[in-house]
Amino acid sequence: MLWKSLIALCVIGVALGEQTPVFLWSANSLSKPSLRTVPQAEFAEQLATLLKDHMVVAFEENGLSNKDFMCSNAEAKSCYAQLQGVSPKTYYTSVENPSEALRAAATKREHNTIDATGKLANPVKCEVGSAVFVTFNDAAETRAATLQSHDTAIAAISKNLECNVAYLYLAAPATAPTVQRRVRRWTAAETTGYRFASSYQFQITFTSVLYNNEALTIASMAVTNSTTPNTKFSVTLSTAAGKSITFDLSYSSSDGYYTLSNAVYDGTALYTPGVNAPSTFSYTCGNATWYDSTTNKLQWNSLQLQAGFKAGADIVAFGDSWDCVGFVTPGILMGLFVLVILLVIVFLGLCWMMDIKTMDRFDDPKGKTITINASAD
Repeated sequence: MLWKSLIALCVIGVALGEQTPVFLWSANSLSKPSLRTVPQAEFAEQLATLLKDHMVVAFEENGLSNKDFMCSNAEAKSCYAQLQGVSPKTYYTSVENPSEALRAAATKREHNTIDATGKLANPVKCEVGSAVFVTFNDAAETRAATLQSHDTAIAAISKNLECNVAYLYLAAPATAPTVQRRVRRWTAAETTGYRFASSYQFQITFTSVLYNNEALTIASMAVTNSTTPNTKFSVTLSTAAGKSITFDLSYSSSDGYYTLSNAVYDGTALYTPGVNAPSTFSYTCGNATWYDSTTNKLQWNSLQLQAGFKAGADIVAFGDSWDCVGFVTPGILMGLFVLVILLVIVFLGLCWMMDIKTMDRFDDPKGKTITINASAD
């Protein structure tokens, strides 16, 4: 029956719930028995009480387990040398879905990232009742070195936040993506193309740029800080013919994206569809075309650009690529549609099979034969 199937799905969902360790500090918290798993609802109530007079910053570690807290480096010292000295602190050996519990308890949630230098990608604004989820951009190194570098980064960030903050160190959900930071190397095509950079603000590379199918020779690049509130700075690419390509870069702190807009070539305004990316990513497009209101067009080949809005930190390499081609294609949508139909068929088949009932009466060879009278009507 249908209700039996729903009960089975609920049981499977409970069995698949994540139970991970949680380390809480800088706030008084109730201790729990070590051998008991703290349910998600109970932990959410505890966090809701904490959020009344604290802001909660949760550092999500990929694959965190109880074994990691016993980690030691080559010098036989703990990988968590900084976290060992914090106070007050509470350690929970097993909490059911701690990240989901924090999302349910907090009315306002933000996401941030610790970059390769150990600093937050975006500044954190102190606000009681809000929750900030912080993830790490891991480098290719050993587990002990990774945990030790994260411990140092967490300690540095904790010292910079002077408001009433409670910190959580927990495991990232299994469904969360693991970001691996890689240093981008120049390709053979880019070696013969154009590369321009301006300190921490902006860098761009492309193999060629054409205006109405005529190649342009880019001689130099200049970056000018803007006085308008929404625009951070403007970029000017000067050509050998004396003409220039200009565009503005703006940054939205609400969604963490930077956007390229107001593109102009030789006095002609150009439309730049969808040229935006997260602040830690670089925008990449194999063939980008910017149009005006008529038939003029500016074509970029192998375009890659990245804007930085953090003074004092040079852009040493491009971040991970944020490609201009959309991920969801018609083929993916067709596959998902067929998958949903198959799942519905399987679910209905299981319900019908569970509803099959056996006969409640059988013929007894030693007893009286069962007779069924049939009438003419």
